[in-house]
Amino acid sequence: MRRLLLTLTLAAAAHAGALGLEDAWQSASARPEAITTRLELLTARSNLLRVESDPLALRMDRLQAEQDVARLEAEHRHALFTALQQIAEAYTGVLQAREQAGLAREALALSEAALEVARIRLANGSATALEVREAEIAVEEARQGVEAAESGLAVATANLEGMIGVEVDPDDLEPVPDHLLRALPALEDVLADLGSHPTLLQAAQGVELARAAVDLLDPAYAPQAQIESARTQLATAEELVAEARRGFELQARNAYLQVTTAADRHDVAAQRAAAAEERLALEEMRLEGGLISKLQRDQAALEARRRAVELQAAKHEHLLALLRLQAATMHDLELAPLGAAGRP
Repeated sequence: MRRLLLTLTLAAAAHAGALGLEDAWQSASARPEAITTRLELLTARSNLLRVESDPLALRMDRLQAEQDVARLEAEHRHALFTALQQIAEAYTGVLQAREQAGLAREALALSEAALEVARIRLANGSATALEVREAEIAVEEARQGVEAAESGLAVATANLEGMIGVEVDPDDLEPVPDHLLRALPALEDVLADLGSHPTLLQAAQGVELARAAVDLLDPAYAPQAQIESARTQLATAEELVAEARRGFELQARNAYLQVTTAADRHDVAAQRAAAAEERLALEEMRLEGGLISKLQRDQAALEARRRAVELQAAKHEHLLALLRLQAATMHDLELAPLGAAGRP
């Protein structure tokens, strides 16, 4: 029922003529991994209730049941974080492909205008046949670019539709909201949540089980060799946790650095786009003053469009870097409310 309601909600948003990324994120809980982990979590919780109500249940039974619930809660949460990232990748992929297709069509129109100019110049003797031929080749290449861009848009759209389960019109997709580009938290705060990653949590649970096994053994009824073996297993488990922690910290620091790098590139792209717009405004003034041709103004407009597309791509990469950091570290950046996405 919940999945049906999500599908109906998304379909209504699409039918209304506009679909935003935050609308698409509502389908995160319907992703296969999120569904699987949620069902497993419900089973684990039921088992924990059964064990807790069993007067004959042993300490190790209760510990393992509690660990199963904690681990599956972490796995479900991680599945939701991963789903948010995957949906955002598919959504921004459509936005980017849509802009690339539009840019390719503008480039084709400009190439066709340049070809017409070349033919006029050939007719009045100010251009050669070779220049006309080069312009014709440029038009053909631009036409092929349009076909490739439109094909890429169709693939990206199909990918998003498969991800969220509803038909999508690329023209109806809204831009990524600026408020999603949250400020990067302190690295120490991010690293502090690493222990809730399912892999590290499971490793820590192994240490907890090994420690409990040592505590349960007593020389009064257990051979010394068994006790020493349990202690060795505990020491090994502790070493494995420490090693895994170091590896995850390295990955977290790298993901954190990627966010800062993406943010810097976003800033640079914004500056370039602003400069291109200023240049276009200047060319508009020169055109009005009769100092340049319309073709030259259109070339400046195309360059401004290219810079705008680059800016959009940088913005998307900034957001995706944040989402990758969130999934890699389990630090909730609050980009989307997990309650709406299916918090367990």
